[in-house]
Amino acid sequence: MPTEMPLGLPFVVDTWGSSSSRRRRHHFLTHAHTDHLANAQAYPGDTVYATKLTMRLALQRVPQLERGAFVEMELGKRLVVRDPDGDFSVTAYDANHCPGAVMFLFEGQFGNILHTGDCRLTSNFVQNLPLKGQENNCRLDNVYLDCTFSEFPMFPSKELAIQQVIACILKHPHAPFVYLYCQKLGHEEILIEVSRAFGSKIYLDRGWNLDYFDTLSLTVPEIITDDPTCRFQIVGDNQFKEIKETKHEETRTSRQPEPLLIRPSALWYDCAYGQNKKPSLTEAEQDDFGVWRICFSIHSSRDELEQALQILQPHWVISTTPPNFANELSYVRKHCLAHITQENVPLSINFRSTSFEKEVYEDFVRRIPFSGKSPRVVEICETWVDHRTFGLSMRVNGHISEHCMNMMGQAIMSERSDAAFAMRVLHSEYAKMLQDPFQYQENISDDLTEQNQGYKLDNMDAVFMPLQMCKTWYLVVANFWKKRFEVLSPLGYTNELIREARSMVYNFQEAFHNAYLGSRRVKIKAMDITFHTISNSDNESDSGIFIMKALDLYDLDKHIFFKDSDAKGLREHLTFYLLDHKYNEKTPIMYKD
Repeated sequence: MPTEMPLGLPFVVDTWGSSSSRRRRHHFLTHAHTDHLANAQAYPGDTVYATKLTMRLALQRVPQLERGAFVEMELGKRLVVRDPDGDFSVTAYDANHCPGAVMFLFEGQFGNILHTGDCRLTSNFVQNLPLKGQENNCRLDNVYLDCTFSEFPMFPSKELAIQQVIACILKHPHAPFVYLYCQKLGHEEILIEVSRAFGSKIYLDRGWNLDYFDTLSLTVPEIITDDPTCRFQIVGDNQFKEIKETKHEETRTSRQPEPLLIRPSALWYDCAYGQNKKPSLTEAEQDDFGVWRICFSIHSSRDELEQALQILQPHWVISTTPPNFANELSYVRKHCLAHITQENVPLSINFRSTSFEKEVYEDFVRRIPFSGKSPRVVEICETWVDHRTFGLSMRVNGHISEHCMNMMGQAIMSERSDAAFAMRVLHSEYAKMLQDPFQYQENISDDLTEQNQGYKLDNMDAVFMPLQMCKTWYLVVANFWKKRFEVLSPLGYTNELIREARSMVYNFQEAFHNAYLGSRRVKIKAMDITFHTISNSDNESDSGIFIMKALDLYDLDKHIFFKDSDAKGLREHLTFYLLDHKYNEKTPIMYKD
């Protein structure tokens, strides 16, 4: 699932379903792979910017995109986008990933942002990008970088991998059929070169995969045939299994040459590398099931990412998918993190609400009922908050009530069913119990079980516990992915807060251990505790609003640092976020008359 673009930007890239994405006026689509179209059926009908081919492919998968206006992006052509919160420009560059795929360079009052989408950034490819040759030779403030294979050291070039496919076929001249596992947008280069090298078209059974047949009909119609006797055939998972189980047996009994099964992919090599195996990258290698593997990647290796960053020289790098694997790259450690303290982390975002969010917020606060019955305005999965409580909490210098914090937790969890990591925000009642040093761990353990939570907490990647000390909010995160507890405080640390946080972590460790005695995944008592300051504010009333947004932005790896001046924009933005939430049973929100 792609990373959400930060609050304060008028656009999103490759995200559709969340309330934050749905409120942006400008949606940019880098390419038409399905993971970048997740939840696009919830698209509200604003403007979509993409290449012509990407939009045609996307409409095949998500016809609902027709509801909106489409702006065609041409490679290298700078487009000025008009926006009520400030105009900005965008330029599309080839991403070397799949047909129609592009990177976007955004330039505006927010700085210069390059979003790579999915990409293969070889050094030659990056050197030839016109990006660095522009008149302003723009300094990149932020790069949103595809780090899919950032842990794999080196891939062969796509050209060399295709040569390995052809060489493998040439070594098996008597194979009656050549089955190519190429069912993904981005494998067209392989199919084109195989068709050219052997002077043959390639068969694809449209009944097996109509979507991919339609894709190839748009991208490479000239090489596709409907003749099932053709020697070269495209297959997928189910056909691969059938061929391995039946065709091989048939050829053995008849003593005929076996068919050739070829699967070009980088994932198998990445998994093997993770298991300390080193299959050949220079020639095809046959696996235990008789399939010939070739390392073909449409994503960058670690070496390619490092070289690309050395050329681009960005000020800050964020992974396009959480968690932020970009922080593991040498360039990022040396140039972005080495001299950074939590107090001066370069902010990629300016927390400003949009003009519409501000208008709705001001109208909502103006209507706060100060007497009589206060109606519920947000209700999600039996968690609710009324107008008076919500309005008084969210107005300037209002103290965030525990009801609003619970509401934020429920809103985030309801949107995370398809997120890149699993999270659970504990209700304030459980958090209070964990703060109490005199609570019996057995009682808390009962409350943490799957029966009471509705989830197995040891299946989560992170458990969040928003806590109050007097009127100051702070957040404790049990980060199972990093195997540590993180205490995030907007107002720094006093000895009292440190003692309370340590006591709370101890209570959680004991209760969790008792609730999940058989857990092999989480060794809760071995997890360390770290402390992080996430704001330069000294206003305790704003601590809650920063914790609410920290819950939303947390990505298992890095922490956003908030400025004191961010508080007002966040109050406006988060008020709108909850009122306009897609699961809010009290919609429509109270727009201005």
